[in-house]
Amino acid sequence: MISNDFYIALLTGWLVLVIFWSTIILFVYLRKPPNSKLTKKITLRSYIIFIIILVIIMLIN
Repeated sequence: MISNDFYIALLTGWLVLVIFWSTIILFVYLRKPPNSKLTKKITLRSYIIFIIILVIIMLIN
């Protein structure tokens, strides 16, 4: 088992990362630059990966 302080720090860091990632994705999606390769499929895959890793972190504790 990991210590409670490390678990909270890991969970907090991951949630901050998701917030920043969401902000960037939303900004690029709204601006729609001409050379952007951001598709709904790539966005969905990245969020699924984030959620899977978040669930793994939550199951560790």
